[in-house]
Amino acid sequence: MGIRCDGIKRYPSFAVVSTRSGAGAEGAGASFRSAAPRPRCYNERAMFGNLVNIRDFSLLAEKARQGRLGDLVSRIARRGASWDHTAYPLRNWWDIPDVMDRWNLMISGDAKVDYCEHFMRRYCAGGREMSALSLGSGTGFREIELAKSGKFKRIDAVEIARPRIAYSRERSDRAGFAGAINYIEADAASVALPDGSYDLVIAEQFLHHVSPLGPMLGRIRDFLKPTGFFVFNEFVGPSRFQWTDAQLDAVNGLLAQLPEKYRLRWKSGSVKRTVHRPGRLAVTLYDPTEAVESSRIVPLVGETFDVVETRGYGGTVLQLLFADIAANFLSDDPETERWLATCFAAEDDLLRSGAIESDFRVGICRKPRG
Repeated sequence: MGIRCDGIKRYPSFAVVSTRSGAGAEGAGASFRSAAPRPRCYNERAMFGNLVNIRDFSLLAEKARQGRLGDLVSRIARRGASWDHTAYPLRNWWDIPDVMDRWNLMISGDAKVDYCEHFMRRYCAGGREMSALSLGSGTGFREIELAKSGKFKRIDAVEIARPRIAYSRERSDRAGFAGAINYIEADAASVALPDGSYDLVIAEQFLHHVSPLGPMLGRIRDFLKPTGFFVFNEFVGPSRFQWTDAQLDAVNGLLAQLPEKYRLRWKSGSVKRTVHRPGRLAVTLYDPTEAVESSRIVPLVGETFDVVETRGYGGTVLQLLFADIAANFLSDDPETERWLATCFAAEDDLLRSGAIESDFRVGICRKPRG
């Protein structure tokens, strides 16, 4: 079933222009300029309002090449993701050190100061004997950082997966914080905790897995003391990963320019050529909680809290671009550094122009008075 592309707003794709002569990578000293827009219709293989997208079968084939088909089948069979894993392959944008530095720079203004340290320096400089709650604590890194600060007498970490709690506890013991963090095995979306108990509640890549979102934010507000803070670090982009035409144009324009050695996928070695808008059914089958209300996070947070500070840190282009190929950008050789700078500049230009908005955002919020 074909769907016409009439009336779809398009942004120019990008072409790399070399500013250096001679041999070497096309991206050496590269900058970006607008190229003639290439007509694309990202809905041409979509059916039923992109409930199903034929291109999803190419992703299925890639998962098979990567040896991940068993994981996909088990996810569908149990109707959801398993959060038992504690190790991650080097295949995502956050695995690139330069990307992490970029996040920090966009959030705190210092490439070596992350959002949590920024918060504690600015809003908790004189704080001591505070209490903190981490929702969906994962593998325990953030809670150890809170313990290291020396500002908290109580740190509660809520995590649904027992293997992750065991891993986090062992990790905190090795870091010298045995017993300093109270791990609670529970679903963070429904855990019973006393109201008015915490100076700080942190949600790191947790809210975009929650629905209904409004009541969850109300519960977080209630957990806080009257002077408490809520800090979130979240994917706030399109719900169910329904990427915009603008970001797909940008990502695919960059992919077309990257040398092939940078586009080889993790494990399979196949060449990444395009990114498409996944069918909503495929996203839901893979993980029913994935990005379920992500596009509503920012407005609902604004309705529930007094937002003191919020910073976007991109990812609208870079997350999609580097997915499955991030391991190719770990070298600090000049060519790789130049390509990274070129990709960063492309996303920066689009963010500045308003063609796209950040898909990832940090927010620092206070409990409303009264």
